[in-house]
Amino acid sequence: MQQMRTRGALARKLMAFILVTFFAVGLAFGQAQQRVWAEIPYEFTVGSKVLPAGKYTFSVENENVVRLKVESATGAWAKANIITRLSGPAEFLRGGSLVFDKTDGGRILSEVWMPGTDGLLLHSNPKNHRREVLLVSDLDQTRPVSGKAVYNLTCGRCHGPGGKGDERADKFFNITIPRLSSAEVQGKSDEELRKRITEGDRVMPPVEIDESGFRHRLPPQDADAVIAYVRTLKR
Repeated sequence: MQQMRTRGALARKLMAFILVTFFAVGLAFGQAQQRVWAEIPYEFTVGSKVLPAGKYTFSVENENVVRLKVESATGAWAKANIITRLSGPAEFLRGGSLVFDKTDGGRILSEVWMPGTDGLLLHSNPKNHRREVLLVSDLDQTRPVSGKAVYNLTCGRCHGPGGKGDERADKFFNITIPRLSSAEVQGKSDEELRKRITEGDRVMPPVEIDESGFRHRLPPQDADAVIAYVRTLKR
């Protein structure tokens, strides 16, 4: 009888611990920034639903189950359960990012990083895929910005402070991202750098910024400002 009472007490303590832990996780999600906007240039999958390219709102629902809701002004929407929160090697994405797993079957939204918070893991695909990232920044295009400011909010997340690289970004993309201070990069002409920034290449997408909540490619004047800043990084 004493043993049964002891087991009952342990079970109650365990249940209390689980409830407290669940409540704490719910508070953590509730206290985080809940909403970001982005323009997705391609069709993508959220949960089990395929959504067309377009402008979307990404928000966290914290009702009976913590889920991510994705919706557009045209009525397209989807919801996905959040597997877990993320930090660690991908902390360089904390400025705000959407991560897609690109496979033969298309692009799947796998991670959402809202500015200043941990990431949200929606889908895990350990092999046979390539990651693509769309940045979500707070850059305000209604005011003049310097090349350094644009760099810090876009390029700097992967190329690192001062263009010296970021090992976390290298690990995340499984490549060595070019160091902008290197002779190889600095030896390129302004036109070559401008083309890379505005058009991208096989491993790097075009640089994009946020304006009024929606993403678009870097305007020519800001691309020139970034190039001027990159030239100051020469070793």
